[in-house]
Amino acid sequence: MQDEITVIGSINLDIVVKTERMPERGETVGGDNLYILPGGKGANQAVAIARLGKKVNFVAKKGKDSIPEITMKNLIHPNINLDYLVSNKEISSGVALVNTTGTRGNKVTWFKGANDELTPQEVQAAEEAVKRSKVVVICTEIPVNTIRAAIELAEKHNVKTVLNIGNAGTKERDEIKSVLKGLDIVIMNEREGGYLTNRIISHMETGTLAGRELRELGVNHVIITMGKEGTLLVNEHGATVFHRYGVEVVDTIGGGDAFVGAVVCAIADGKFVIDAIDYGNAAGALVTQKIGAQEGMPDINELENFIAEKRRPGNVKVYKDYNDTIKMLEVKANRMRQNIIKMLGCARSGHIGGSLSVVDILAVLYLDAMKIDSKKPLWEDRDRFVLSKGHAAPALYTALVEACFFPEEHLWDLRKIGKKLSGHPDMSKTPGVDMTTGSLGQGLSVANGMALAAKMKKKDYRVYVMLGDGEMQEGQVWEAAMTSYTRKLDNVCAIMDYNGLQIDGSIGEVKAGLEPLVEKWKAFNWNVIEIDGHNYEAIAEAFQEAKKVKGLPSIIIARTVKGKGVSFMERKVEYHGVAPTVEEQERALKELGCGCDE
Repeated sequence: MQDEITVIGSINLDIVVKTERMPERGETVGGDNLYILPGGKGANQAVAIARLGKKVNFVAKKGKDSIPEITMKNLIHPNINLDYLVSNKEISSGVALVNTTGTRGNKVTWFKGANDELTPQEVQAAEEAVKRSKVVVICTEIPVNTIRAAIELAEKHNVKTVLNIGNAGTKERDEIKSVLKGLDIVIMNEREGGYLTNRIISHMETGTLAGRELRELGVNHVIITMGKEGTLLVNEHGATVFHRYGVEVVDTIGGGDAFVGAVVCAIADGKFVIDAIDYGNAAGALVTQKIGAQEGMPDINELENFIAEKRRPGNVKVYKDYNDTIKMLEVKANRMRQNIIKMLGCARSGHIGGSLSVVDILAVLYLDAMKIDSKKPLWEDRDRFVLSKGHAAPALYTALVEACFFPEEHLWDLRKIGKKLSGHPDMSKTPGVDMTTGSLGQGLSVANGMALAAKMKKKDYRVYVMLGDGEMQEGQVWEAAMTSYTRKLDNVCAIMDYNGLQIDGSIGEVKAGLEPLVEKWKAFNWNVIEIDGHNYEAIAEAFQEAKKVKGLPSIIIARTVKGKGVSFMERKVEYHGVAPTVEEQERALKELGCGCDE
């Protein structure tokens, strides 16, 4: 007998305009394409679940449609029971006006229409369907009293309940929060979660804080989808990050609903939440390869074949093209991490967490992106690198070893008097170090000077500067940012190591949250690129994209994990400025695939 899932939610007509970029306030941007498509979170999720082989009882209210055949186009499906779809011809169906840029996301203006008229009584009429269901999934595009009635009905029959937060901004926060107690799973994207918890979520650390807040309200599992960064799960076991599947994105509309549908199907099959999330990530990736929310929803065979392909030997799910360069970078970065552990173990002091977080970025810089020659470290036409967060010197030294500036055995001299490797970079001692750093906040100013010199000499070298997120609290950074733009230093590329932690705690706990970070840098007239700072493909693409920008400096906001690569150090502020103990060193090296005697 087919498993049943009841979906209680919305049904819309989507009017989609695709543009190269989003318009600014007061600006008109010409669209490339116009699409009129079926939509609504409830309808999208019903279609997603039906295509994955489950029977769906769809509870919703539609109204009078200007193009009636569109909204129902994909709901006429052998797996979808429409007995509980109510019609009211006196009002219009919901309409979503969608502006999408494809890879850069979308913005939606929503007319609620008949969705706002779905009543608790109309939900209660579906009690027998709810009773038969393995899972009930509800979205917040219907009235809160109707949401509450749906949750109570599911609880009455001991049916697992998934609440998908959408269009939260159309309701009062406290209204939505009032229905959360006892829910099995709440799923939302970072924007909706940010509205619900009254914070800006654009990093796993701030996402974790939001998840914990909702857990305190009685939610069992909080799932936050964060686009390129992946998916965050917060539950009784803590916070866990799940990486996305790498695909060529055509359109992000519907990705969240495909994710919800697949997660719900996996839960109905009795899978654990962690397995359900991976299933959802795969479905979300597949749907973004086509235009329209419902049009790209995969069937069960497509989904399982996709997962099998991404997991086969020689392939990795986070990459679109798992090529030889990425394989080389993986090997080199892993050795860099091993050497950081060893060298700090030898020195008995140093900064381990923030060194491990920047390894992947430095690997791409020194082994792929920068124009350098280890045989001529002072070559005038070389690209320059300034490590403004100088305490991450161990990561820089390991990159210089991989780039052949000096032998590996020099690493064991870290922090030893009279040797070449100081605790912070020293250009007078270490081959390949372009600037002496350590006092936070000064690196961008130095990079500006180097870049201005290049302009004056008519040289084409670029200047890269690594900034820490805690360093953003220094006023000099923002003074330098103004200079970069004023001087049109498009040969400056800053990289921000956004790991969310500094010496005494999270960024928000120590001083204040940095958000809205992207908007701040844009306000200073910088070209802003956001990436997963541990995805080699994304890092390399970001450096290439920055090179193409003329007239503006670029900053790559790299969302990273402090202590990356060593499980017991990841996201632990305690490992900001300490060396590993002998036992920790052995454990870390074992995780990284080598022994202490190597």
